[in-house]
Amino acid sequence: MTATRRPRVEKRKQATRLRLMEAAYALMAETGGPEVSIQEITTAADVGFGTFYTYFASKEAIYNALVEEVLEASGKVVDAATRHLIDPAERLSAGLQYTLLQARADPLWGKFLSSSLMRPASAANGLGKFFLRDVFDGLAQKRFKVDDVPMSVVAIVGTLHAMLRVERGELQMALGNLAQGHAADRAAAKDDMDLPRRTTALILRVLGISPEESVALVYKPLPPISGFARFFNGDSAASEEAPTSAPDSSESGG
Repeated sequence: MTATRRPRVEKRKQATRLRLMEAAYALMAETGGPEVSIQEITTAADVGFGTFYTYFASKEAIYNALVEEVLEASGKVVDAATRHLIDPAERLSAGLQYTLLQARADPLWGKFLSSSLMRPASAANGLGKFFLRDVFDGLAQKRFKVDDVPMSVVAIVGTLHAMLRVERGELQMALGNLAQGHAADRAAAKDDMDLPRRTTALILRVLGISPEESVALVYKPLPPISGFARFFNGDSAASEEAPTSAPDSSESGG
Protein backbone atom coordinates (compact mmCIF):
# COMPACT_ATOMS: atom_id res chain seq x y z
CA MET A 1 0.00 0.00 0.00
CA THR A 2 1.39 3.40 -0.96
CA ALA A 3 1.98 6.13 1.62
CA THR A 4 -0.71 8.27 -0.07
CA ARG A 5 -3.35 5.53 0.02
CA ARG A 6 -2.76 4.62 3.68
CA PRO A 7 -4.14 7.89 5.14
CA ARG A 8 -7.25 7.58 2.96
CA VAL A 9 -7.91 4.07 4.24
CA GLU A 10 -7.41 5.21 7.82
CA LYS A 11 -9.80 8.12 7.31
CA ARG A 12 -12.45 5.77 5.92
CA LYS A 13 -11.99 3.46 8.89
CA GLN A 14 -12.31 6.36 11.31
CA ALA A 15 -15.43 7.58 9.51
CA THR A 16 -17.03 4.13 9.63
CA ARG A 17 -16.22 3.72 13.32
CA LEU A 18 -17.70 7.15 14.01
CA ARG A 19 -20.91 6.26 12.15
CA LEU A 20 -21.26 3.11 14.22
CA MET A 21 -20.63 5.08 17.42
CA GLU A 22 -23.16 7.77 16.46
CA ALA A 23 -25.81 5.18 15.65
CA ALA A 24 -25.24 3.21 18.85
CA TYR A 25 -25.19 6.40 20.92
CA ALA A 26 -28.59 7.56 19.65
CA LEU A 27 -30.21 4.13 19.89
CA MET A 28 -28.84 3.32 23.34
CA ALA A 29 -29.77 6.74 24.70
CA GLU A 30 -33.37 6.31 23.60
CA THR A 31 -33.79 2.66 24.61
CA GLY A 32 -31.96 2.95 27.91
CA GLY A 33 -28.81 0.89 27.43
CA PRO A 34 -26.98 -1.71 25.35
CA GLU A 35 -30.07 -3.84 24.76
CA VAL A 36 -30.27 -2.72 21.12
CA SER A 37 -29.21 -5.28 18.52
CA ILE A 38 -26.13 -5.10 16.33
CA GLN A 39 -28.46 -5.25 13.32
CA GLU A 40 -30.20 -2.08 14.53
CA ILE A 41 -26.85 -0.33 14.95
CA THR A 42 -25.51 -1.29 11.52
CA THR A 43 -28.79 -0.40 9.83
CA ALA A 44 -28.82 3.04 11.46
CA ALA A 45 -25.16 3.52 10.54
CA ASP A 46 -25.79 2.31 6.97
CA VAL A 47 -22.97 -0.24 7.04
CA GLY A 48 -22.93 -4.00 6.52
CA PHE A 49 -23.63 -6.26 9.49
CA GLY A 50 -20.20 -7.90 9.30
CA THR A 51 -18.46 -4.51 9.25
CA PHE A 52 -19.42 -4.03 12.90
CA TYR A 53 -16.99 -6.76 13.97
CA THR A 54 -14.10 -5.01 12.29
CA TYR A 55 -14.35 -2.35 14.99
CA PHE A 56 -16.09 -3.91 18.00
CA ALA A 57 -16.24 -7.43 19.39
CA SER A 58 -19.82 -7.06 20.68
CA LYS A 59 -22.55 -4.53 21.39
CA GLU A 60 -21.29 -4.43 24.98
CA ALA A 61 -17.89 -3.40 23.61
CA ILE A 62 -19.32 -0.45 21.67
CA TYR A 63 -21.38 0.53 24.71
CA ASN A 64 -18.28 0.50 26.92
CA ALA A 65 -16.41 2.55 24.31
CA LEU A 66 -19.20 5.14 24.37
CA VAL A 67 -19.16 5.31 28.16
CA GLU A 68 -15.43 5.92 28.11
CA GLU A 69 -15.25 8.28 25.15
CA VAL A 70 -18.42 10.25 25.86
CA LEU A 71 -19.16 10.15 29.58
CA GLU A 72 -15.63 9.94 30.96
CA ALA A 73 -14.52 12.74 28.63
CA SER A 74 -17.32 14.92 30.02
CA GLY A 75 -16.33 13.96 33.55
CA LYS A 76 -12.75 15.03 32.90
CA VAL A 77 -13.91 18.47 31.76
CA VAL A 78 -15.87 18.98 34.98
CA ASP A 79 -13.16 17.39 37.12
CA ALA A 80 -10.55 19.80 35.75
CA ALA A 81 -12.77 22.72 36.82
CA THR A 82 -13.56 21.39 40.30
CA ARG A 83 -10.55 19.39 41.46
CA HIS A 84 -9.09 22.41 43.30
CA LEU A 85 -12.07 22.45 45.69
CA ILE A 86 -10.90 20.98 48.99
CA ASP A 87 -14.36 20.37 50.44
CA PRO A 88 -15.75 17.15 48.92
CA ALA A 89 -19.32 18.42 49.45
CA GLU A 90 -18.62 21.58 47.46
CA ARG A 91 -16.80 19.57 44.79
CA LEU A 92 -19.69 17.13 44.50
CA SER A 93 -22.19 19.99 44.40
CA ALA A 94 -20.40 21.70 41.53
CA GLY A 95 -19.92 18.46 39.62
CA LEU A 96 -23.57 17.47 39.92
CA GLN A 97 -24.81 20.89 38.85
CA TYR A 98 -22.56 20.98 35.79
CA THR A 99 -23.64 17.44 34.87
CA LEU A 100 -27.31 18.41 35.08
CA LEU A 101 -26.66 21.59 33.10
CA GLN A 102 -24.97 19.62 30.34
CA ALA A 103 -27.92 17.23 30.25
CA ARG A 104 -30.24 20.21 29.88
CA ALA A 105 -28.15 21.57 27.01
CA ASP A 106 -27.82 18.17 25.32
CA PRO A 107 -30.86 15.98 26.15
CA LEU A 108 -29.57 12.97 24.20
CA TRP A 109 -26.40 13.05 26.29
CA GLY A 110 -28.54 13.18 29.40
CA LYS A 111 -30.54 10.15 28.32
CA PHE A 112 -27.38 8.21 27.54
CA LEU A 113 -26.00 9.11 30.96
CA SER A 114 -29.23 7.98 32.64
CA SER A 115 -28.92 4.59 30.94
CA SER A 116 -25.46 4.07 32.43
CA LEU A 117 -25.98 5.11 36.04
CA MET A 118 -26.13 1.64 37.58
CA ARG A 119 -23.85 -0.15 35.11
CA PRO A 120 -20.32 -1.27 36.02
CA ALA A 121 -18.81 0.42 32.95
CA SER A 122 -19.85 3.85 34.23
CA ALA A 123 -18.46 3.25 37.70
CA ALA A 124 -15.13 2.18 36.22
CA ASN A 125 -14.70 4.47 33.22
CA GLY A 126 -17.59 6.94 33.10
CA LEU A 127 -18.91 9.83 35.13
CA GLY A 128 -19.72 7.44 37.94
CA LYS A 129 -16.09 7.12 38.97
CA PHE A 130 -15.84 10.85 39.66
CA PHE A 131 -19.11 10.83 41.61
CA LEU A 132 -18.09 7.81 43.69
CA ARG A 133 -14.65 9.30 44.35
CA ASP A 134 -16.19 12.46 45.79
CA VAL A 135 -18.75 10.52 47.83
CA PHE A 136 -16.13 8.22 49.34
CA ASP A 137 -13.80 11.17 49.99
CA GLY A 138 -16.64 12.84 51.89
CA LEU A 139 -17.35 9.68 53.88
CA ALA A 140 -13.67 9.21 54.72
CA GLN A 141 -13.44 12.82 55.93
CA LYS A 142 -16.73 12.42 57.83
CA ARG A 143 -18.15 15.26 55.74
CA PHE A 144 -20.95 12.95 54.66
CA LYS A 145 -22.80 10.85 57.22
CA VAL A 146 -25.07 8.05 56.05
CA ASP A 147 -26.22 4.88 57.77
CA ASP A 148 -26.63 2.80 54.61
CA VAL A 149 -24.22 3.76 51.83
CA PRO A 150 -25.50 1.36 49.13
CA MET A 151 -29.15 2.40 49.58
CA SER A 152 -28.14 6.08 49.70
CA VAL A 153 -26.41 5.64 46.32
CA VAL A 154 -29.54 3.90 44.97
CA ALA A 155 -31.68 6.84 46.15
CA ILE A 156 -29.30 9.31 44.48
CA VAL A 157 -29.22 7.34 41.24
CA GLY A 158 -33.02 7.20 41.18
CA THR A 159 -33.22 10.96 41.61
CA LEU A 160 -30.68 11.59 38.86
CA HIS A 161 -32.39 9.13 36.53
CA ALA A 162 -35.68 11.02 36.84
CA MET A 163 -34.03 14.39 36.30
CA LEU A 164 -32.06 13.18 33.27
CA ARG A 165 -34.75 11.18 31.54
CA VAL A 166 -37.99 13.14 31.99
CA GLU A 167 -38.60 15.93 29.49
CA ARG A 168 -37.98 19.33 31.06
CA GLY A 169 -41.47 20.66 30.34
CA GLU A 170 -43.12 17.58 31.83
CA LEU A 171 -40.90 17.77 34.90
CA GLN A 172 -41.64 21.45 35.45
CA MET A 173 -45.37 20.78 35.13
CA ALA A 174 -45.20 17.89 37.60
CA LEU A 175 -43.22 19.94 40.12
CA GLY A 176 -45.63 22.83 39.70
CA ASN A 177 -48.61 20.55 40.37
CA LEU A 178 -46.94 19.11 43.46
CA ALA A 179 -46.36 22.64 44.76
CA GLN A 180 -50.08 23.37 45.10
CA GLY A 181 -50.68 26.34 47.32
CA HIS A 182 -46.99 27.31 47.45
CA ALA A 183 -46.37 30.17 45.05
CA ALA A 184 -42.60 30.20 45.64
CA ASP A 185 -42.29 26.50 44.85
CA ARG A 186 -44.42 26.87 41.70
CA ALA A 187 -42.17 29.70 40.51
CA ALA A 188 -39.06 27.68 41.30
CA ALA A 189 -40.39 24.76 39.25
CA LYS A 190 -40.28 27.01 36.18
CA ASP A 191 -36.72 28.16 36.83
CA ASP A 192 -34.31 26.11 34.70
CA MET A 193 -31.30 26.98 36.84
CA ASP A 194 -33.23 26.13 40.00
CA LEU A 195 -33.80 22.50 39.00
CA PRO A 196 -30.10 21.51 39.04
CA ARG A 197 -29.69 23.35 42.35
CA ARG A 198 -32.70 21.72 43.98
CA THR A 199 -31.66 18.28 42.76
CA THR A 200 -28.12 18.76 44.03
CA ALA A 201 -29.33 20.08 47.39
CA LEU A 202 -31.54 17.00 47.79
CA ILE A 203 -28.62 14.68 47.00
CA LEU A 204 -26.45 16.49 49.55
CA ARG A 205 -29.18 15.99 52.16
CA VAL A 206 -29.30 12.27 51.35
CA LEU A 207 -25.58 12.28 52.19
CA GLY A 208 -26.19 13.87 55.58
CA ILE A 209 -25.66 17.56 54.83
CA SER A 210 -28.17 19.74 56.71
CA PRO A 211 -30.93 21.46 54.71
CA GLU A 212 -29.50 24.89 55.49
CA GLU A 213 -25.96 24.00 54.43
CA SER A 214 -27.10 22.14 51.32
CA VAL A 215 -28.83 25.31 50.10
CA ALA A 216 -25.74 27.39 50.91
CA LEU A 217 -23.54 24.96 48.97
CA VAL A 218 -25.65 24.94 45.81
CA TYR A 219 -25.77 28.73 45.73
CA LYS A 220 -21.99 29.05 45.78
CA PRO A 221 -20.74 30.32 42.39
CA LEU A 222 -19.66 27.43 40.20
CA PRO A 223 -15.97 27.43 39.26
CA PRO A 224 -15.27 28.53 35.67
CA ILE A 225 -15.38 25.75 33.12
CA SER A 226 -13.78 25.74 29.69
CA GLY A 227 -16.95 24.45 28.03
CA PHE A 228 -18.84 21.19 28.05
CA ALA A 229 -17.65 18.36 25.87
CA ARG A 230 -19.88 17.96 22.82
CA PHE A 231 -20.22 14.71 20.91
CA PHE A 232 -21.46 13.97 17.42
CA ASN A 233 -23.63 17.09 17.07
CA GLY A 234 -20.97 19.72 16.55
CA ASP A 235 -23.33 22.28 15.02
CA SER A 236 -24.64 23.48 18.38
CA ALA A 237 -22.10 23.47 21.19
CA ALA A 238 -23.51 22.77 24.60
CA SER A 239 -21.23 25.37 26.11
CA GLU A 240 -23.16 28.03 24.20
CA GLU A 241 -26.38 27.04 25.95
CA ALA A 242 -25.15 26.39 29.47
CA PRO A 243 -23.67 29.02 31.77
CA THR A 244 -20.00 28.84 32.66
CA SER A 245 -20.77 29.77 36.24
CA ALA A 246 -23.78 29.90 38.49
CA PRO A 247 -25.42 33.14 39.56
CA ASP A 248 -24.15 34.52 42.83
CA SER A 249 -26.29 33.66 45.84
CA SER A 250 -27.06 37.36 46.29
CA GLU A 251 -29.15 37.19 43.10
CA SER A 252 -31.61 34.73 44.67
CA GLY A 253 -33.14 34.16 47.99
CA GLY A 254 -30.84 31.23 48.87
